[in-house]
Amino acid sequence: MVPRRVLVVRPGALGDVLLTLPALQALISACGAQEIELLGNLAMTEWLVGRSVITGAESFDRRDLGALFLRDSPLPATLTEYLSRFDLIVNYASGPGQVLALNLARASRGRILDLDARPTDWLTEHMSDYLHTPLLRLGVPTTRQAPEINLLACDREAAASWLSARAAMRREIIAIHPGSGSTGKNWPAERFARLADHLQRNRRAQVLLIGGPADHEAVDAVIKGMRSAPVLHINEPGLPLLAALMERCQAFVGNDSGVSHLAAALRMPSVVLFGPTDPAVWAPRGSDVTILKASLECSPCTAGQRRSCGARRCLTGLSFDEVLRATSTALQRGGTRQAGQAG
Repeated sequence: MVPRRVLVVRPGALGDVLLTLPALQALISACGAQEIELLGNLAMTEWLVGRSVITGAESFDRRDLGALFLRDSPLPATLTEYLSRFDLIVNYASGPGQVLALNLARASRGRILDLDARPTDWLTEHMSDYLHTPLLRLGVPTTRQAPEINLLACDREAAASWLSARAAMRREIIAIHPGSGSTGKNWPAERFARLADHLQRNRRAQVLLIGGPADHEAVDAVIKGMRSAPVLHINEPGLPLLAALMERCQAFVGNDSGVSHLAAALRMPSVVLFGPTDPAVWAPRGSDVTILKASLECSPCTAGQRRSCGARRCLTGLSFDEVLRATSTALQRGGTRQAGQAG
């Protein structure tokens, strides 16, 4: 049976969701599914409706969902009615035989494909390819395509208004995200500050400094470390506005983070800095992504090793000059790209 209505159980942060999009794009291409709904963190998923292959979003925190995590628990009628709408459920929140997987099978009428997508130290293939694994059972071929996001006119209008209010419409802009989900993955803040200073002084570019919910310390350290005029700073923006602002930039520089995956999905010339994590597994996929990583025997490392490592040589080993060269090249490509779009 060709699945027409698909539910994808995918809790997680922005990067987790964006890494899943290529599998869902392949599912649409191969099977012609009419609806793909994401069950997850609404702040990370709801904005993708109408801007990607995602047609609906539901909260992983809905009240009746709790029964799915209890063995042999009665399942509320509201839950079984909801789950029975779908011909196919792709469950990335637990593996086969786990409580959630068993209860999804009890509650739904459609086919269930289960894969525990939580990060592990043993994974060696790219996460997007790993997330595609259950779809092979449907005959959906693996692709190496990047996530596809198409912004709306209202997104671009909001970004233009935001930039106009700050007199930043006519300048070369570069987006810098100095944070990530873990301070152990961040290039030193003083080097981000030096990079921002150099770009504003030597290129007369405008820096857009991006801060998310976990980035206050990193962003504050960059701002305090700078010597040039204050940068454009956006703190915890909504994802449609953030994406539209980034799309207006000539290039992006950031760590291993969800924002870096967003930059790649927007086809931005991007420089992404890796330290303890493995780019073979976690690198953003896009048409213009440069990955920088210091060559060390101890990197990538396990989660336990990261917690006990105070040296962070994998990040301090990335020199300012190396990052600046890659950034300058990305800016050149970004200028060419935007000139082509304007033409």
